Amino acid sequence: MKIQIGKSHENTRRKYTPSLICLLALLLTACASTTPPAQQPEPVPTTNVETSHAPVILRVEERTEDQNGQLLLVKDFYFSDTQGDATIILNKLVATDPAGLSVTIADDPIVVPVAEQKREGQVTTSIGCPQVLIPFSLTIEDRIRDAAGNLSNPVTITFNCPANPPNSLPSLIFMVVLGLALLAGYRLVSRKRPGAIRPAILSILLLFLSLFPATFLFFILHEGGHALANLILGGTVSNFYVHPFTFMGMVKPITDPISIWTHALGYITNLLVSSVIFLLFWKRRSVANLPLVMLLPLGAILQGLLMFVLDGDIANLMLFSGLPAIPFMVLGLVLFCAGIFLLLALFPLFGLTFEDRNSLLIVPAAFFLQSLSGWLVAHWFVPASTVGRQYLEGAGIIASANTLAFLLPSLAGLFAVLYFTLFRKLAPRLPAWLQTGTVSLTWKDLRLPAILWVVSVVIGLIIVI
Repeated sequence: MKIQIGKSHENTRRKYTPSLICLLALLLTACASTTPPAQQPEPVPTTNVETSHAPVILRVEERTEDQNGQLLLVKDFYFSDTQGDATIILNKLVATDPAGLSVTIADDPIVVPVAEQKREGQVTTSIGCPQVLIPFSLTIEDRIRDAAGNLSNPVTITFNCPANPPNSLPSLIFMVVLGLALLAGYRLVSRKRPGAIRPAILSILLLFLSLFPATFLFFILHEGGHALANLILGGTVSNFYVHPFTFMGMVKPITDPISIWTHALGYITNLLVSSVIFLLFWKRRSVANLPLVMLLPLGAILQGLLMFVLDGDIANLMLFSGLPAIPFMVLGLVLFCAGIFLLLALFPLFGLTFEDRNSLLIVPAAFFLQSLSGWLVAHWFVPASTVGRQYLEGAGIIASANTLAFLLPSLAGLFAVLYFTLFRKLAPRLPAWLQTGTVSLTWKDLRLPAILWVVSVVIGLIIVI
């Protein structure tokens, strides 16, 4: 049985281990899991079959397995068929608890040899319990159908998955430690260079405010590609989950059968449209249009890193297409490096000079504030939201916020170090179209970024909640 519960496009068979990237999170994050108590085999109702040649379900036995840390609930069906031509188990969803869960269930083909079917055949169906904030159960009515269309006696089974919330403590500790370290750094700067505090605050605020509308546009384009694929395949889009925060977006529902384009169009649409926007605005880049010119660099960095580690859509794309990993890894590395280079070329617009070591604090501080905001929104609002309860994606969203709480400030530290060391040496040798003059920021420069921040956050909260 293929059971998809609140399925995100990022992974068609995941519990969801949110993955906007596990490179750094794996070093610091711990996972909590629980295993439900063993249950007695469920009784098989005795009802008359439709014909004398219909298959008969004899009994159903339940067991649990640990599959790479994921709880697997397994039902073993024992049946007999006098003709030996049973072909499929028909799975019909009867009820969910909580009611109204979005669940997609596929039937199970039967490949048991004819001789075994005539004596006693066995077919197995299972569900891997995903990472969820609340326990849930699925009640399913199963019947076996043979080649002639005869149906067996119906059997009702129940899958009970326990709550398995992500462990947010490591990310919370990391943010507290990092926040205290940044405060200590700025206190040290204020003592040694009091005049540098005001420009530093302006730079932090401008970068922080610009990240939100840029992130919002990123999700609109990426998830818009998935929505487009969904519509092309004849499906509908009931939930376009996009926002400016640092946790995953999604499209609900995803149409089955899933094709290569379901996973590929997110990347393709984002890179193509953001490249066009980049070309249109790069020559006129300024503080006013920063979110637009930041869109391509940020998209290349995030999607390139996902490609390089073969995670998310890329993992599913490889699974469906059978393509080797090396081309995706090479392309991902190229996108990642190109995105960093273009983003560093924009740093002078944030008032950052090559000689000012404050960039080593300014850039991580802005990304830290962004990831902290996303972490708080995910933990406060997502559990009670429609996506969190109806689609059971709350745990995955919170886990992705935990991951990005580690990842984004760490990447920002890398950006700052590269800007202060390598890029300062390359900048004088770059062609004129890549060189950007340093801007001396004032409070007036923050007006438009602040308006865009408010608009993106308000719309994002409406969608999230």
